[in-house]
Amino acid sequence: MKNRLSLLVLVLIAFLFSCNDDVTRKGDQLYSEGNFKEAVEAYSEYLKTNPKDIKSLYNRGRAYEELKQLEKAKADFIAVLDVDGDNLNANLSMGKLWYNQKEFNKAIIFFDKVIELDGLRSDAYMLRGRSYHQKGDFEKAMENYNQAINFDNDNAEAFLYRGALKIALNQTKTACQDFTRSKALGSSEASEALAKHCR
Repeated sequence: MKNRLSLLVLVLIAFLFSCNDDVTRKGDQLYSEGNFKEAVEAYSEYLKTNPKDIKSLYNRGRAYEELKQLEKAKADFIAVLDVDGDNLNANLSMGKLWYNQKEFNKAIIFFDKVIELDGLRSDAYMLRGRSYHQKGDFEKAMENYNQAINFDNDNAEAFLYRGALKIALNQTKTACQDFTRSKALGSSEASEALAKHCR
């Protein structure tokens, strides 16, 4: 009888985990299809029984971000960082949120953390460069754009923004080279910059 009861409990636990996995997979599928509101609902359902599941918290935060519910997105990213302060994605997303709110000093703190954890992240260098660029610290901005390009020679945005910085520094010839490279990598903004600055 005792063995039968233990087996029943194990089957029940396996069933619950299976159902929860289905819910989170459904959230991932809805997110990938662009159904962000429904994705939030699926992740929220899963988080009722797994409130500290990092993947679901982060993905729900991204879905909130797509819905422009930035305070809810921020709350989920912070919840991830409360569980795992070294989570690269949550740190990067927090940096982007602060950047978009023009809180460049706060953004830099999070990009610094990403680079501390993984010094090869081209996107983190590029975003930190943009933050310094916005603050008017052109020297640090240039250093970061250069690092972004060193780690990923296909980073169209890094070429684009380095080109923009070079325009501000009256380095038009090399700026146009950066815009040309950015355009070749698929940046539509680079086409506009070429038309404006490189005739």
